[in-house]
Amino acid sequence: MKNQINQNTIRKRTKDNGAAIVLVLLFTAIYIASRNVENAYYDFGVTGIAYMNSQYYRFITCLFLHASPRHLLGNCAALLCAGSLLTPFTGSKKPLFLFLSCGVLSEIAYSLVISEQIYDIGASSGVFALIACLIVCTLRFPDQFRFKWYRPDVVIVAVYFVFANSSVTAFLVHTFGFAAGILISFVMVQTGQFEHT
Repeated sequence: MKNQINQNTIRKRTKDNGAAIVLVLLFTAIYIASRNVENAYYDFGVTGIAYMNSQYYRFITCLFLHASPRHLLGNCAALLCAGSLLTPFTGSKKPLFLFLSCGVLSEIAYSLVISEQIYDIGASSGVFALIACLIVCTLRFPDQFRFKWYRPDVVIVAVYFVFANSSVTAFLVHTFGFAAGILISFVMVQTGQFEHT
């Protein structure tokens, strides 16, 4: 009986977190494919607006590229864990919308602020937006979003939040993603997009 309950829980979590799982598979496939493309971030990453040559598709493509296995693994783990905490309450479409919209807004802000030809790639701006959403929902719906601090997904998200800022570029993009996540999540809560279930 207990085994059956565990299988049902795993199935439900997998279904709820389907968008994050698809993104992780996509990130992994793109990482493997981009290993054969020399300096893919020069062609698809975001840099200062003066160096973009009107290639605005980069604001989206950069979110799907990763520089190393560690970079990929960190972003994938944090995305899956943030998704597992959010999507049982919000469904998978709203976190996916937040990930993509806040990720793009963050990269636009980065390109406007950075004056050098320093490239940014990775899903972390969108992941930081999901963490921001999680904080907004926790404050707004404390009974619904009450998690034990030692849950593995909570620990992974907390560790990621603290240690993901490995450079000034990363810190900038993460800050922009987090700020966009706070703002859009707050608007979504106020307009009833996230409701206490």
